[in-house]
Formats: sequence, C-alpha cells, structure tokens
Amino acid sequence: MNSIKFRKGMLMATSVFWPYTILMVILLWLLLTIIKHTMTTWPRVLRVIDFMVLPLWWSIESITFQVTHFSLLGPMVCMFLIWGIALTIYQVFGVQTFNLKRFVTIWWRLIGAVTVVVFVAVVIINALHLI
Repeated sequence: MNSIKFRKGMLMATSVFWPYTILMVILLWLLLTIIKHTMTTWPRVLRVIDFMVLPLWWSIESITFQVTHFSLLGPMVCMFLIWGIALTIYQVFGVQTFNLKRFVTIWWRLIGAVTVVVFVAVVIINALHLI
C-alpha cells in the first residue's frame, strides 16, 4: 500500500514510459528546428536549445527515476546554481563588470549544453542496459 501512495506522488515524472519521453523530446526538437527555419521573424539570439532545456530535464527526470528510482535532476539543478554563483563571482571580480543579459545568456547556454550531454549519456547508458 505504501508503494502505491509513493507512486501517486511521483505521477508527473513517471506517468509516461521513459522511451516515449525520448521520442517526445526528439520530435519537439525537430518541430522547433523546422519552425525556426521556416519563420522569418525568429529572433537571431534565440536557439532551439534555449527552449529544449525544460523538456530535456523532464525526460532526464523520467528516465532516471523510472530506471534507478533516483532522480538525477536535483543534483543537476544544484550544480547549475553553484555554476551561476561562480559565473557571477567571475564577472564581478574577474572581468570587473556585471552585465545581467550576458550572465543569463552564458549561464543558460552552459546549462543547455550540459543538459544535452547528460541527456545523451543517460539515454546511451539505459539503451546499453536494455541490450
């Protein structure tokens, strides 16, 4: 009975079987890429990865929780917050100027790149376990 209550609490992360989350992320990525290339008014500073961070996090959460019953997302977010603090310290004391727009752009792109690497690693590791 306790496992049923526990599973109901984690319904959002585990409501979709994890291989389908990979498919959803890939399809969403392709859709956004097609939209970006067909729209003439797409802002030049926005990249597809800027929109894909949250769906990638959802998929990573779903995969890691369903396979290992451990969430990788919490430590990742903690790591990103520490990197944000480090980037702020670098801009304030190293470069001696703090530009919020530059900070957010660098920090979000760094989060996006690391998220893609972690997503690919999680997918490959879980695919190897299925073989």
